[in-house]
Amino acid sequence: MALRQLAQATGLLRGSAGLLRPFATAPSVYDKLVQLTIVDGEGRRHVVRGTVGQSVVDVLEGHMDTLGDEGICLSPDGRGAREAHIKLPQELLAAFPPHTGDDARFLAEVAEPNSVDRHSRLGSKVTLSKELDGTVLALGALYPWKSL
Repeated sequence: MALRQLAQATGLLRGSAGLLRPFATAPSVYDKLVQLTIVDGEGRRHVVRGTVGQSVVDVLEGHMDTLGDEGICLSPDGRGAREAHIKLPQELLAAFPPHTGDDARFLAEVAEPNSVDRHSRLGSKVTLSKELDGTVLALGALYPWKSL
């Protein structure tokens, strides 16, 4: 309230088209951050952050210094892109339907033998959104949510 009075007194706020109005509702980078917990192949938990719109593979690539590179491989599509086999918890399965066609074949190629199941997804096909904030994802064949 004091800021509004000061703005009116100095002439910065002129009716509904005032100069301060855009600053009060401007989105910040914090609004776009998504925090994930990634469980690596050895069961270690890593808290990582990405931004809305990034794929899980993009986030993994950005954190290779702490996660290592064993969870990421070259995509079978041959374009030099990266790929990862991740496991989603039960509550996210409906949001990311199972793969079919080439994506199902790619998943089988990048995953460890006998580790693909209904929780398995390609990391490049899971896009970060605010709904994923705080989610636990696993690399490879682990199910970290079963031990909680």
